[in-house]
Amino acid sequence: MGIDANKRSLISNLKITGSSTAAGGLYDRMKIVGEGIIEGDTKCRLLKCIGTLEMEGNLQASEAGIVGTFALTGNVRSDRMKNSGTVSISGDAEIGSLTGSGTIEVKGHMQGTKIALKGHIAAGGDCEVDVFNLKGMFDVGGLLNAGEIDIRLFQDSTAKEIGGEKIRIRKASLLHPFSLFFRPSPHAKVTVSVIEGDDIYVEHTRAKVVRGNQVVIGPGCEVDLVEYKVHLEKKKGAIVKESRKL
Repeated sequence: MGIDANKRSLISNLKITGSSTAAGGLYDRMKIVGEGIIEGDTKCRLLKCIGTLEMEGNLQASEAGIVGTFALTGNVRSDRMKNSGTVSISGDAEIGSLTGSGTIEVKGHMQGTKIALKGHIAAGGDCEVDVFNLKGMFDVGGLLNAGEIDIRLFQDSTAKEIGGEKIRIRKASLLHPFSLFFRPSPHAKVTVSVIEGDDIYVEHTRAKVVRGNQVVIGPGCEVDLVEYKVHLEKKKGAIVKESRKL
């Protein structure tokens, strides 16, 4: 979705330093240092925000970097986004690669290729990516689905369902918080209705059903029903009310 290099010389840049309002449109590079308001749908190659940015409309950006606070009323499409702050999206988000440390909240659905984040992810609908790598907490109103899921749990987290090929949910080390704002709780749990995958290992998880080929129910878990095809292992401190081989 990038802008053709031959056309970049014909497209203007936008720079806000201090506090200002600008119109949306087509830009090559956008840089906000301070407080900015962008009114209207916007497409750009590079968006960089250091401070506070509010956008009214939809955003398409090949690359976006946020240090501070970014709020948008529409949908977002971006090949790469690095978030070191707080991002709030009122619509849907399609982000190829999401990295960084911070919080991202999407009121609609979220999809992409890879999430590698330290912090908090919230999606009102589904969250579907190829790789979901999170150190922190999550709240997904629908399905959290990825080929590979690796979660280090810091705080209580929820999803309606979790699905994937390889699923790992483990408590984060209490000795290694990654910031003053995101510190692991010894009582953190995941609450989910159904977990389904091929290779599953979960800790400190409350689930109605866990279904897979290879299943390990780790310490701190409480599961109503485990359905497995090949192997089931229950660790010390885990509660499985019923198990069934398929």
